[in-house]
Amino acid sequence: MSETSTEARVHAAADSIERDGGKPTVATVRERAGVNNADATRYLRGWREVQASSGATIGALPAALVEQLHRVAGLMWGEASTLAAASHAAVEREWRAQVMLQEEEITELGENLDAADQAAIVAAEAHANERTALEAALEAARADETRATAELQAAGQARADLERQLVEERVTNQTLRETLAALIARIPGADEDR
Repeated sequence: MSETSTEARVHAAADSIERDGGKPTVATVRERAGVNNADATRYLRGWREVQASSGATIGALPAALVEQLHRVAGLMWGEASTLAAASHAAVEREWRAQVMLQEEEITELGENLDAADQAAIVAAEAHANERTALEAALEAARADETRATAELQAAGQARADLERQLVEERVTNQTLRETLAALIARIPGADEDR
C-alpha cells in the first residue's frame, strides 16, 4: 500500500470523525482508517497542523452574522473592483501613453533613417558621377597619350626621313660640285678666269 493512500485514508478518517462531532484521536483514526499506530500518529499530526493553519475548526456562525459578513464582503468586493478598475484604467492610460511615445520615437527614427538613406544615395550618386568624370578624364588622357605617342613616332619618322634626304642632298651636292669642277676643268682658259 502506498504512503500517499495511507495518508489520504488517515485524513479522510479524521475528517469523518470530526463531521460526526467527535475529536479524532490516534486510536479512533487507526481503527477507522485501518492503519497501524505509527502511521495514524504521523499522519494525524499532519492533519491537525493543516486544520490549525486553515482555521477549519471555527464553529458555526449565527445567520445574522453570516448575512452581515456577506454584505461586508460584497461591499469590500465592490470597492476592490472599483479600485482595481481605476488602477487598471490608470495603468492602461500609462501603457497607451508609452505606446504612443514609442510609436513617435519609431516614426522619428524611421524618418531619420530615411533621411540618412537619402543622403547616402545622394553621396553615392555624387561619387558615381565623380568616378565617371574621372574615368572619362583618364580615358581622355590615355587617348591624348596614344595620340602624342603616335605624333612622336611620326615626328621621329619625319626626322629620319629628313636626315636621309639631307644625306642624299649632300651626296648629290657633292656629286654636282665634282661634276661642275670636272666641267670647268675641261673648258680651256677657265683656270685663267678664276
